[in-house]
Amino acid sequence: MIVRGVRLDHAWTDLGASFGTALRTWSRQALALVVQQANDRGVRVLLIAGDLFDRSYASRATVDYASQILGTFSGDVVIVPGRSDWIDDTSLYNTHAWAANTSICASPEYEPCRAAASVWASAWTSPGGAAPRVPAAGEPRVLIRAGTDDGALGVPDLVHDPREPGGCVVLIDSAEPQKPAERIDLPDQPGSLVDVDVTDAATTEELDAALEAGLTGGPLLLRLRGTLAPAVLLPGFGGPDRNLPSEVVLDLDGLSFAMPTVDPTDRSARAEFLHAMAYANTPELQRHQTIALGLAALDASAQGA
Repeated sequence: MIVRGVRLDHAWTDLGASFGTALRTWSRQALALVVQQANDRGVRVLLIAGDLFDRSYASRATVDYASQILGTFSGDVVIVPGRSDWIDDTSLYNTHAWAANTSICASPEYEPCRAAASVWASAWTSPGGAAPRVPAAGEPRVLIRAGTDDGALGVPDLVHDPREPGGCVVLIDSAEPQKPAERIDLPDQPGSLVDVDVTDAATTEELDAALEAGLTGGPLLLRLRGTLAPAVLLPGFGGPDRNLPSEVVLDLDGLSFAMPTVDPTDRSARAEFLHAMAYANTPELQRHQTIALGLAALDASAQGA
């Protein structure tokens, strides 16, 4: 059984505190579920193909937990360090006492796993991660390079950003290399992804209604798509009533921002403001929000507010 990307103690900085906490908790549960599945299926070798933990954030207590859980597996555990947990003299793989059934594959070149000679693995041994030499055809049966999809068998990250595919382990029969690999799905990880097209939202109120319709409860990533109208403010601006719940994260990478058209002969305050903003050397998001706030202020002033 092969699993990749458990990512214990990963920070998940792009997803906010609530989402990150939920995924860190789930990663511990997921590792235990992997071992349970492997034991229930009579698996002989459990291969961790990279990114068991995040070396930038992992605590020794977390590595102790991983060692204890893997130690309950009835067969052999082979850990191949990947991009986030690459191995060197100071890594937790070298300074930690792992369970008796666990071995660490520390070679940057493809080598047969001690517990499964038909599986050849390559570890990540530096931040640069130089590409290993691919063995000659016919030598190994299955190639695994930790932390990448290189090789004959790609395994998705088990615990993953909701914008990325993933969430499974792979079962292969090393005695029958022609037999297709079997995908084993675990229960869904916490959190959800909802796409919201904002193109038809002509006002801030309409945008708020569209976002409200997308709220599902629990950690949530709202991915906004389409083109945002010039006068529409994103949440976080315009007062406390427009703040989203703390467990909701906005993804704006797929969003574009419309620029209002201005008559070149117009000399009104509104037109002069838009002319100036058209040449502002600022990021698109910042410029859009400034325009929306400015238009709201000009409208309020015109109405005597």
